Amino acid sequence: MKTSKNDEFTEEDALAFFARHLDELKWKYHRYPEKPVLYSGFSGENLQWDFSLCARKIGSGLFLLGVNSSVPNKALPERRNACAELLTRINFELSVGCFELDLSDGEIRFRTSAVVPAADITPGIIEHLVRSNLSIVDERSQQIMAVLYSGTSPEEAVKPKEEKTEAKSEPRFEVN
Repeated sequence: MKTSKNDEFTEEDALAFFARHLDELKWKYHRYPEKPVLYSGFSGENLQWDFSLCARKIGSGLFLLGVNSSVPNKALPERRNACAELLTRINFELSVGCFELDLSDGEIRFRTSAVVPAADITPGIIEHLVRSNLSIVDERSQQIMAVLYSGTSPEEAVKPKEEKTEAKSEPRFEVN
């Protein structure tokens, strides 16, 4: 952490927290020199996708730290309304982050972010932003794929597993 007034904490310093976290996990990443953004990929249980980590100075000593995941499957025009409804239903349940849908091309993203004073940026905050983002995308990817490709309704996709199991476990016939 910078200590003197001449050594102002910068976007590079904030981004270094993300880089150290990825280095500790031994994850590969790359960076374009002109942007304070790192790019990487993740393989979850249900999906493989790319994500980015950014740090932007937004005020005197304040930084916006963000993790943005890009779901690799786009919503086709005929499924965008259903996808938008699903993402709205999911977002309503979330306490951290939000899904976004670009209605013009069907791109689906998930964003976690925090505004943090430079002095309060810690490895724990970085880990929380990264971990929560990746785990939520992985957890919700099956619901998204069900709506995009199997015609499942958004309402059905977000039902708890117990409710879905109960509905399917009813016998289809009775024995006399």
